[in-house]
Amino acid sequence: MKVFTISLTQFFIILLVHITARSQDISPVKDSLFSTVLKETRPINVVFPKNYNPASPGEYEVIYCLGDIPDFLKEEWNVLQWEGFIPKNMILVGIPDFILNGVNMRERDLAPTKTRANSGEAVRFLQFFRDELMPYISKRYHAKPGGHTLYGGSMGGLFVMYTFLTAPGLFTSYIAIDPSLWWDDFYLHKLAAERFARRDTLDNTLFIAGREGAAFQFMGVAGMDSILKANAPAGVDWKCVQYSNETHYSTNFKGFWEGMKFSYGGFYASTGGYPISRKIVIKPDNGIVLSNKPFKLICYNLAADAYLHYTTDGTAPGISSPRIAGEETAITINRDSKVIVASLGKRKEYNRSASAFFQTGEVFTAVRMPAGARPGGLRYKYYEGNWDTIPDAGKLRPVETGIATADFNLNKVSKKDNYALVNEGYIQISEPGYYIFEMGTGNEHTKVYLNNRLILGAHFKTGEGESFMVPLEKGFYPLRISYLHKKGGDDLQPVYLKTEGRDDFPLPANMLFSVK
Repeated sequence: MKVFTISLTQFFIILLVHITARSQDISPVKDSLFSTVLKETRPINVVFPKNYNPASPGEYEVIYCLGDIPDFLKEEWNVLQWEGFIPKNMILVGIPDFILNGVNMRERDLAPTKTRANSGEAVRFLQFFRDELMPYISKRYHAKPGGHTLYGGSMGGLFVMYTFLTAPGLFTSYIAIDPSLWWDDFYLHKLAAERFARRDTLDNTLFIAGREGAAFQFMGVAGMDSILKANAPAGVDWKCVQYSNETHYSTNFKGFWEGMKFSYGGFYASTGGYPISRKIVIKPDNGIVLSNKPFKLICYNLAADAYLHYTTDGTAPGISSPRIAGEETAITINRDSKVIVASLGKRKEYNRSASAFFQTGEVFTAVRMPAGARPGGLRYKYYEGNWDTIPDAGKLRPVETGIATADFNLNKVSKKDNYALVNEGYIQISEPGYYIFEMGTGNEHTKVYLNNRLILGAHFKTGEGESFMVPLEKGFYPLRISYLHKKGGDDLQPVYLKTEGRDDFPLPANMLFSVK
């Protein structure tokens, strides 16, 4: 079981930095609802996401917060959205404790059994949620019909677990922080054992956090952890953690943050890069492999090892398909393969997939250093004209020629909007191995040829780019890069290279040679 070591002070320093940079108005709107079930008017507080549109029905997921919405939770929710850990179409709904004649009705509403006065009416409070509160939020604030989260700490955590055990389909995700599972001689332990014995298949996430040490035992969290380990129903993604050096209240600070990330793991595992691009990023997505030299295909997504599944035969991955083995590790390829990687979270509307294609081939053959070759960059030829595709440069007279040295700027070579640029020469490979050539947005018309073979430009994906892997030996290779810039198009981007064990980098001038 994982123990988190980040201190609360460190956590909030990081959080406040992000909040300052990405602040939005998170003041709650006060509302109320008369409950015929409870026979009382219940206040509720609602916090909307940025750009909330009341004219967009059925778009918003809801986090229902038992005991209202503390300030720290609003701030964490804000940062979680901005950083792409959870969707931005989420509403916070706080349900404050109800005070009747000066008495807090928390135990009445949240406890599942009656052990003393004003306690044990959780079944009625759950009916209020199901029959009144959730339909009201759906109608008034345009919540989705499903996909929602129930969060609570202490007695609220007890109610979260009670709801999970008795009405699991009411919410997709359940987050219980230091829950009071000691209630009524650990009543929910018995209920959980009874319900889990039926081996029902569920479709939920469940996150439980407690305090390390004796508190983990006497709060009843350790017992529930053991029951889940032994008999959790199939289909439940669950996690139980214990935090060191925290109090009963402070566990909520870490617990909500970690709980929401866990609940939406399938969402952020299918998000590649920043700003949020809503895609699975694998490199390369095309290429040539050697049968005697396996290649490890890299996935760049967060939590890839937990939520991303893959196949190599072109079939759609399922929950039983193998998982990616780590953050930047991978899928071993050494034959013809169609790789499909898919995120498989509990909220299926956020699941994404990506594919890559590989053919078994041979090492590209190098040539000797050409006579008169000079290091420092490719020779460029600049053309002006209004074309839809890259023109045949052999039939045109260049306006300008030169060497594209290290300080050469693809977007400063011309003052016109429509132009073509052909960079040509040789690339020197110093070590044999796999080399990934890649290009990003702005290069939808770019074509790259190595050894007079088109390696980039046939499979460009708008908003993503393209990559291609080739096995190379030591030596020199003819290289030609043809660019086309059209009016209104994005800036051209350099072609990148990635070698084994290194991050990608723009093709450096010291690897490139020109000839007259």
